[in-house]
Parts: sequence; C-alpha cells; structure tokens
Amino acid sequence: MKKLIASFFTIVLMVSSAYAHNGMEHVMGTVASITDNAITVTTTDGKTQTVTATADTKYSKMDTVIALKDLKVGDHVVIHAIKKDGKLLAATVQVGMGKMAGMMDGSGASPQPK
Repeated sequence: MKKLIASFFTIVLMVSSAYAHNGMEHVMGTVASITDNAITVTTTDGKTQTVTATADTKYSKMDTVIALKDLKVGDHVVIHAIKKDGKLLAATVQVGMGKMAGMMDGSGASPQPK
C-alpha cells in the first residue's frame, strides 16, 4: 500500500512539474554555433545541446525583437523548446547581455557580484 501511495505522489509531482513548464524544456548557456536552422548551446553544465529553429521561433534581446541572423557565437541565451520526435524545437530564444542572472559558471556555483 505504501508503494502505491508513493507511486501516486511521484506521478502527481511529475505531471505538475510538466504542467508548470507548459511542457517546455529549457536550454540555458552560451551559443557555440549557429546554422540556418539550428543553434548549438554549451549549457551551464558544460554539455552541448542543439536546438532546431523553426519559422515560428521568436527571438528577443532584452525587450527588442531580433532574428536568428542577429545571434552571435558567445551570446548567452535561454531557449524554451518543445521536444518533438526526439528533437528540441525552439519556441523562444532570449539573448542576454553578458551572463544572465541565475546562470552558473563552469564550477557549478552561481556567479558572485563584483
């Protein structure tokens, strides 16, 4: 009985977590490369993740609307993506000015103000 209750609560937590993010996955890090239809990001944990850009992808830098062509290698980004057929499809790409609040450095520690 305890296993059944624990399983139920685990499922509820997983569903509520997915609902809270609207089914989106978040990729945060530094742009490593850009093609006509994909952005490869070195994530905050040092791994690389490629996200496919679509005609529906929205881009912004601070409060300004930009385009894929405005992205540069080295830009710090947060990408909100939907997973479809094993690929991440970018819904939004937000570009920051330098390291964004909450981004971690390679050591796993949040950057400290100077």
